[in-house]
Amino acid sequence: MRGYLDVLSVSRLRVPLAATVIGAFPVGMLSLGLLLYAHELTGSLAVGGLAAAGFGLGNAAGVVVQGRLIDRYGQGRVLVVAGTTCALWGVLLVAAAPVVAWPGFAVVAAAGMGLGIPATVAGMRVLLAELVPTPGARTAGYALLAVLFHLALLAGPLITSLLLVPAGPGGAVVAGGFLAGGAGLLFSRTRASRNWRPRGASARGDGLRRNAGLAVLLLIAATTGISAGVVAVAVPASALDLGTAADSGVLIAAVSAGEITAGLAWGARPWRWSAARLLLAALAASVVAAGMTAWAASSLVLLLPALFLVGMCSGPSAIASSALLDTLVSRSTLTRAYTLMVSVFLVGGALGNAAGGALTESLGHRQTFALNACWLAVLVAAGALLRRTLEPGSGAPARPAVRAS
Repeated sequence: MRGYLDVLSVSRLRVPLAATVIGAFPVGMLSLGLLLYAHELTGSLAVGGLAAAGFGLGNAAGVVVQGRLIDRYGQGRVLVVAGTTCALWGVLLVAAAPVVAWPGFAVVAAAGMGLGIPATVAGMRVLLAELVPTPGARTAGYALLAVLFHLALLAGPLITSLLLVPAGPGGAVVAGGFLAGGAGLLFSRTRASRNWRPRGASARGDGLRRNAGLAVLLLIAATTGISAGVVAVAVPASALDLGTAADSGVLIAAVSAGEITAGLAWGARPWRWSAARLLLAALAASVVAAGMTAWAASSLVLLLPALFLVGMCSGPSAIASSALLDTLVSRSTLTRAYTLMVSVFLVGGALGNAAGGALTESLGHRQTFALNACWLAVLVAAGALLRRTLEPGSGAPARPAVRAS
């Protein structure tokens, strides 16, 4: 717990951390809200699914664009413009969609909202690297950030559900957009964000394109994203086969609960292993957890703890990946590298959704879980072979400058 206390003792980090949590709520809110609103407009779940997919892909593209702009122009202007864009797209969608005959308008507007989700998590990640003085406390900070983000993702759909009765799905969409805009504005007005200055990396000489360690880390992020996407489809498929559709929410919550539990435990103690070794250890544990999920997939009672174990393993791998960036990239490109890692994970998740749908329909959910375990085993083998590229000195490291708190 000492690491958490060290992070929270830095007064300049408290308000940005709160703004980051607020900025994470719209991600969970809008994924559900846009799907329900598009369905209300068109009567088609297919269009609703496309709207949710458009939001996700827009978010993946938006974090990359914002990361590049933040590393060049700073956090304030970028986050404010992005959040305002999200809010305006939400208002435009709800105001214009009822009179626009083209169903694709909802998909385009959803993508615009995703593009405008402010990259507060990336901004907070950079501030932690700069303002927390010791490596152990920084890792605890990354764990705390991951835990709070997952809690916000869990709460987002619940907020949408609460808004459906008084305001309907359109009201939930507008509320999510304004929440995103408010989070971007609040984050940008904090002292820590205002004082942060980019180092002015050039587009040609930023060191990212030839960074072998970062390339391997992005490959791992994309591969684990595919795995997460497959699981996200296989879980409701198993619920439909073994119980009811309502059971899928409980099963998905088990994964999130495992991620939150592991994140809290991870950051509460110091680790002597390097971040690269910890990442590979977490991925190896994920193979075991995925195999147990395939074995348990014939019973909802057994599947619930197996999925909790999946979350227990995936949470630490995400934290270790974030910690690795401190040694693989320079300070001037840290925001861009982090948002790129998040983006490839999101794109991998979209590909995994598509693959998981095809696999569960043709093979069934249990075989899909088994193939996912094999997929992760291949990733671990490749990661072991390429481990040296993830160790310090393989990329373009630069120890983050530490400012007095």
